[in-house]
Amino acid sequence: MSDESGRKGWVGPIEWMARNSIAANLMMILLLVGGFWMALQVQKEVFPEFQLDIVEVTVNYPGAAPEEVEKGILLPVEEAVQGIQSIKEMTSTAREDTGTILLELVAGSNQMQALQDIQQAVDRVRTFPEQAEEPRVQLVVPTQDVMELTIYGDVDIWTLRQLGEQVRNRLLSEDAITQAVIDDVPDYMTSVEISQETLRKYDLTLSDVARLIEQSSRDIPAGSMATEEGDILLRLKERKQWADAFEDIVILNADSGGTVTLGDIATVRDGFEEDGFHSRFNGQYSVEIEIFRTGEQSPLEIADAVEKVMAELSVTLPDGVDVRIDSNRAKQFEERMNMLLENGVMAMIIVMVILSLFLEYRLAFWIMMGMTISFVGSVLFLPAMGVSINMISMFGFLMVLGIVVDDAIVVGENIYEYREKGMSFMEAAIKGARDIAGPVTFSILTNIVAFLPLLFIPGTTGKFWWPLGVVVILVLAISLVEALFILPAHLARSGRGSVTVYGRGMHRVQRAFSQGFEAVVNRVYRPLLDMALRFRYFTLSAAFTIMVVSGAYATSDHMGMIMMPEAPADEIEAAVRLPVGTTARQAGELAMAITEDTQRLFEANNLSRNVEGIKTNVRGGQQFIDVELVLRPEEERDMTVNEIIAPASVKVVGT
Repeated sequence: MSDESGRKGWVGPIEWMARNSIAANLMMILLLVGGFWMALQVQKEVFPEFQLDIVEVTVNYPGAAPEEVEKGILLPVEEAVQGIQSIKEMTSTAREDTGTILLELVAGSNQMQALQDIQQAVDRVRTFPEQAEEPRVQLVVPTQDVMELTIYGDVDIWTLRQLGEQVRNRLLSEDAITQAVIDDVPDYMTSVEISQETLRKYDLTLSDVARLIEQSSRDIPAGSMATEEGDILLRLKERKQWADAFEDIVILNADSGGTVTLGDIATVRDGFEEDGFHSRFNGQYSVEIEIFRTGEQSPLEIADAVEKVMAELSVTLPDGVDVRIDSNRAKQFEERMNMLLENGVMAMIIVMVILSLFLEYRLAFWIMMGMTISFVGSVLFLPAMGVSINMISMFGFLMVLGIVVDDAIVVGENIYEYREKGMSFMEAAIKGARDIAGPVTFSILTNIVAFLPLLFIPGTTGKFWWPLGVVVILVLAISLVEALFILPAHLARSGRGSVTVYGRGMHRVQRAFSQGFEAVVNRVYRPLLDMALRFRYFTLSAAFTIMVVSGAYATSDHMGMIMMPEAPADEIEAAVRLPVGTTARQAGELAMAITEDTQRLFEANNLSRNVEGIKTNVRGGQQFIDVELVLRPEEERDMTVNEIIAPASVKVVGT
């Protein structure tokens, strides 16, 4: 009678869901099917993509030394933007031919408004040198590099550059790749050689020829044309890049109507900057091709496309030229994803096995399903929160893996206890979930609050760690819903254990394990607990002493501390910073000397079993020399990274 009157009164959400299994099943199907479908659709990338709060101002000043760049370019720009309130910090860099100012914006400021304010301030500068080019003002957009290929061989740099462009074009022909950039190559240079005799013959000077070349190789604005859809800006594309185009530049117009072109009076050649250092791999010329992810592309799709092209290149590249993969973030992404899947499956199996030894195996199954629903269901909401599948979000899934099962175990065990007391399945499910709903809710909310600050970290750091907090909170929230509303509905109708041979055998295993566990509790744990309670002051003193000693040890110099654990490295890199004003030729000579010294150490210490090669390059406008030891895979090495570094360290004295 009381049961009937209770049904006529208010029915809470837990009881309503327990009695309406269709609603619970629909919710479960929605989370599972929607989550699996969204897992196929959601953006996949190595690291989260976000907009940096940085504006870059770049001004080219050909032929200028760093000191001239600082005085003529950097100082005027710094003065012009000084009063803009949305700028938090300025970082200026002067190099030969170029000045760069990075302007970090205040977190939360309007990026487009700040960009417009900075552009207007720079446009008002009227003191730039005449030789300076137009300033470029743009928001810094982080690139999503996925892989890096190195092409190297015993050929000249011109041939290698052409091969690099062919490989890049082949990569871009794949649907999965839309951005590939050739790096670590000298700039193209078109040289014009004119004899003094020729200049005198035509009454010309080098300045006259240079001025005519400059005037004839500029893009010229040509006004605009009105259309129904708006005005179209017109521009004459006159900029020339190759020797054959320069040869057609008209230098003189003869009275007879004929013309004298640059090709008639000069030798014009395509080539590279002669003073620059050309990157090398194992002493041979090399070029690098960086492959980036754009739009909706997946790192795994890009990796598959690159492997297809690599298989072709192994056949088509000329003798003496080879290609290798230097950096492979797609592999890191795949390894992290495999780790997540393997750990998730292993966790579910462990939960199923252990709970089956203590509780009914059907109850253990639904608790295990609760983990699956929580993880898969959270993926359904990732796009709405601006989160992709990346290294950070997958780290969040791994982190919450050991937390999410607790609430389902507590609820399931409480329902099981009421069953053992003789309640019906429905009553046990409702009362068991209701009794524990408060503590479980506050337990989950406590965990959510612990990760909530990750959503409010300002600046670039906050954007980077945002996916971690979102993933953990989503999984915990869905696990709470599953434990209180879906799990009781399933346990209310799970029925008793089977009376088959398998069911009887399982029951015997559970009874044997339960008896053994109770023996350990009664013979070991209970006596220790009684002793601890009898001598409670000694127990508290011992616990306090252990806490103090542990704290003292942790804060002393005896315990080391590192921000990140050491991980096996793929490369060992050493950088040499050169003084401002170092010429390209000096940087190239020093880089070559460092390469030769490293090669000698490499051979003298027999590092070929552990090191695949040596890469050398000059970066940052002749300010840095990079030397990299490319290591073999960890499983193929018989030396640790520190053992390899010891003989490979090179001390550079002077320039």
